[in-house]
Amino acid sequence: MQSVVGILKEELKRLGEAEKSYRREIKKLPRGSVQYKKIKGGVYPYLAFRKGRKVVSQYLGRLPKEEFEALKKGIEVRDRYRRLLSEVRRNRSRIERMVHGARSTV
Repeated sequence: MQSVVGILKEELKRLGEAEKSYRREIKKLPRGSVQYKKIKGGVYPYLAFRKGRKVVSQYLGRLPKEEFEALKKGIEVRDRYRRLLSEVRRNRSRIERMVHGARSTV
């Protein structure tokens, strides 16, 4: 039984390191999503993201295609890391309950 607990504790440590790593990478990547607004017959790209409770739309202007694609790719990577971070947190919570036992809320 002790060997199982030891393995679970190692997994907790690994998940903690993974969580830190994902958080660090998420901070480096752009937030929000690219949205297009149609204004007077023209279509213009905006970066929409939250700042506190407000949704901010930042005009991207005429970005070179390479920069625009890099921005979109960064947003996709950030979303993937956020999903992975959520999964790591869920797994970590489950393993903590296994190691420490389910705490009674009574």
